Amino acid sequence: MKTTSIAGTLLLSAALGCAGSTPRPAASAATRPGATAPAAAGAPETLSSRSQRLFAEALRAQEDQKKLHVPTDWAVLERRWRAVVDDAEVAEARFNLGVALEQQGRLDEARAEYERALADKPSLRQAAVNLGVLLEKRGDVQGARAAYAAVVRDFPEDARARERLAALYLQAGQPDEAWRLAREALLRDPRSPGAYKVLVRVAVQRSSLDLAKLIALRAQKLDADDPELPYLVGDVLARQGDDVGAAAQLKKALVLDPRFLPARYALLQAAVKKESWTQVLEQTKGILAQEPGNAAVQLAQGIALRHLDKPDEALAAYDRAQQSSADRLSEVHLARGVLLMRVKSECEPALKEFRAYADAAGPVATTDSPVLKLQRECEQIVEENRRVAEAARELQRKAAQKAAEEAARKAGAPGAAPQPVPAQGGAPAPTSTQSPAR
Repeated sequence: MKTTSIAGTLLLSAALGCAGSTPRPAASAATRPGATAPAAAGAPETLSSRSQRLFAEALRAQEDQKKLHVPTDWAVLERRWRAVVDDAEVAEARFNLGVALEQQGRLDEARAEYERALADKPSLRQAAVNLGVLLEKRGDVQGARAAYAAVVRDFPEDARARERLAALYLQAGQPDEAWRLAREALLRDPRSPGAYKVLVRVAVQRSSLDLAKLIALRAQKLDADDPELPYLVGDVLARQGDDVGAAAQLKKALVLDPRFLPARYALLQAAVKKESWTQVLEQTKGILAQEPGNAAVQLAQGIALRHLDKPDEALAAYDRAQQSSADRLSEVHLARGVLLMRVKSECEPALKEFRAYADAAGPVATTDSPVLKLQRECEQIVEENRRVAEAARELQRKAAQKAAEEAARKAGAPGAAPQPVPAQGGAPAPTSTQSPAR
């Protein structure tokens, strides 16, 4: 039996589709790849010499880390910027302290610093934009939209807020408004990668694939280090039927950022479609390194292992998927039943799995599923095995009986019927004691 339908149903579910279709989370205005912190360009001239020195040291530490091309040590930068604000009230330092806190996941503290920076200096639009980004991260879409709208109102020249508003409108199913805002953002900043991404996604929604490809390729030239851009090109190429080109772009995205999950999910979908189980295994390993409890991907990994002749490892993967999903992923039972039936030739436990799948999936879900056919086939095999076993037992019983009779004949066992002895002349000897008939 081909199990592509099992894996395909799983991998095209919301768990996979959402990961590959939504934009990346917004990056703070001062922390986008290759960007600098605009508010930290210099210390206010009114500061004391000590405060200016601390500010310059913090800024130099930030720049030194960028030059080394190593992961940013945000804890170090936090200490540097906190030293500045402990010495003097500086809105720009508050802003950069907020960035360091945000990057460490301390969102409440970061929000407080952004708000205080804005209170001290309302013209510090970078803090206002970052406040909107932070609200996005916390899932407060309405709050983020309000924050960005305020930036657009108060700072008409700002591109970043328009870029983020465009992305939010796109997510809300308003592509026309998203297109307008993205174009406005590009008029203010022709190198805005986020605006280009919105335009690509809107063009894809409108089925203008050539235009989407052109926009995405242009954006790649502006920001060669953003993994989302080759991912978008790969998505467009896949929609155009260029699977080879799409795979090349998706792999390029992973070279730029091995942790960029949308590219891995897209490669996983393509591998399942082609039944390239080695590639399925590679991509599931990459995803599970970041999402170890993803039951859907664990199931896909088990299916790949089964096809790669590693049934015991596949069963272990199915067990992990069942545990991670709290037994709410019914396809685990179907996949396990297929393995037990086809690979282990264990139909009785396979039947239990098929019945568990049918009970969990319900009659509607099982209508188009192979489970009913598999169940009937397995029941026939069990019945045939039962008949074969019964016939074998009957043959064994008859053989044992015949052997016993033969042994008794040879040994002259008591109760055995005596054999007649021929009389002289060949006439048979009388076998009865009755008198001859008169």
